[in-house]
Amino acid sequence: MPMSIFLNQDIKEEILSRLSVKSLLRFKCVSKSLNALISGPSFARLYLERASGTKILTSTPSGLKLLEYEACFGGEIRLDFPPKTQDRRVRIMGSCHGLVAVALESDNGFFIWNPLTRDYKELPDPCFPSPMEINKSLDNGFVLWSEDTNFNGFGYDSSTDDYKLFFSVQKSWWLPPIVNNFRSKTTASIFSLRKNSWRLIQSPPTYPLFFFHQNHSGCFVNGALNWLTGESRIGEILALDLKTERFSRLAVPNKENIKQIIMNMSVLDGKLCLRIYNNSDVDFELWVMEEYGVEQSWNKLLSIEDTGTYDFLHLPLCISQGKQVISINQEKELIRSGADDEESTIEKFRICHCFPEKFIFSSEYTHHCQAIVYAESPISPNFNIIEDEQQNQGRKRKR
Repeated sequence: MPMSIFLNQDIKEEILSRLSVKSLLRFKCVSKSLNALISGPSFARLYLERASGTKILTSTPSGLKLLEYEACFGGEIRLDFPPKTQDRRVRIMGSCHGLVAVALESDNGFFIWNPLTRDYKELPDPCFPSPMEINKSLDNGFVLWSEDTNFNGFGYDSSTDDYKLFFSVQKSWWLPPIVNNFRSKTTASIFSLRKNSWRLIQSPPTYPLFFFHQNHSGCFVNGALNWLTGESRIGEILALDLKTERFSRLAVPNKENIKQIIMNMSVLDGKLCLRIYNNSDVDFELWVMEEYGVEQSWNKLLSIEDTGTYDFLHLPLCISQGKQVISINQEKELIRSGADDEESTIEKFRICHCFPEKFIFSSEYTHHCQAIVYAESPISPNFNIIEDEQQNQGRKRKR
């Protein structure tokens, strides 16, 4: 009679965390208990601590793709998402631990999705006031012209072991007579993946600044989502703590007697990164916040002299293992540059061939293109359902 070997969960996680994602996907089919373990957030975090490889996830009018960037750009994999729709335009709202939050351009449907496992979860609609409800709140019930602006973000709340999607809409409208008769209403909501529900939260104290092709999605760092705002002369950072679900402000680098414009913000090597244009001898600078929330920890990473050839709308994405800066420009090209001189372009790779001018200036985002860093993980967006099924199975055995 063969001897049964029982392993506790820590040992199982230790063994499984050393396997490839493809092997893990096969193990998920072995039993419900292994499926629950591999699909959960705790194992995903352990796996990501040991995983060394990441990819670039791109979204263009033709669909979503994953591609390699470490040695050179290439190895594109076309992703069959979203399901059951002919419109391939998808807006990426954020990525965390292998999960990606996306919105469909056609009908604003929300999904949380794992590109590697192809597992996804369609979210219920957030509870925002409809245009008719806004009309009823007005004195004369008539809107001459209106516009909606939104910003969003996706991240992880370690205090509750939960993934949260933030979405805010600012509805603006003009009433007759249009002169000096402008009104707006901002609504903010958070979706909890663990609870599978939206709930309204306090509206942000200010609205982010969207300059040219800046992403409306927040940068997730240190348990908080971060956006640039134009509240002060030199700008500020609006931060949303996903644990407390409260907003705060962070200071940007402030050099006296220098006019500066913060062009964009991203996450570089796990830290907030700002691209700053100023009128000093060196025209472009990259700054990183070494210690999150500490103003004095801003550190200048790069200085770039403007020679007239540099694309001032570069958005840094990551630093490769070879210490090269990977970024995306207004021409919809991925750029590989030397970390000691960002202007020394080593390689370019175009992710879309639509017209660049529409990419920058189109208010309808008909040619909206994005690129983010994606870390592979076996986590399932339906981990809460898998966990519940496992717990119910355990209760039945006890009976």
